[in-house]
Amino acid sequence: MDYQTMLKPELIFLNVDAEDRIDLYQQVAKELLKLGYVKDSYESALNQREDEFPTGVVSDLISIALPHANPENIYKPFVCVVTTRKPIPMLQMGYNTEEQAKVFFFLGITHADDQLILLQKFMALIQDPIFVKHLDKIHDNAEMFTYLTKEFK
Repeated sequence: MDYQTMLKPELIFLNVDAEDRIDLYQQVAKELLKLGYVKDSYESALNQREDEFPTGVVSDLISIALPHANPENIYKPFVCVVTTRKPIPMLQMGYNTEEQAKVFFFLGITHADDQLILLQKFMALIQDPIFVKHLDKIHDNAEMFTYLTKEFK
């Protein structure tokens, strides 16, 4: 799969005002449903998946989260990029320790095999100081789309 095509300009939401994870997931699920990327079941599946298998990821440079639901809740593949005004408490994948994340990459995965490849791609990106420094400075949706599209090559 060409993962670069999963990025769409309409799926970038910067500086979202959310109280907590539940509020953020509700806002994102509503937008994805409206745009036809997910089914009605997505929000519930997203929260259930996060409760069972946390998606927070920490590097020395940044904390992010990679929320996703099982493929049966997705109509078409996507990567939805969200930054929040304030950090959201999340649990770290594999450790269940709390982290504070302000950058979220919601993964709309339609084939289970794609999950591992995308996780590896994001792990490499968040360990790249140049990528993280540039990502942190972007506050414009179009600029974010252009930058991530280039980095996903």
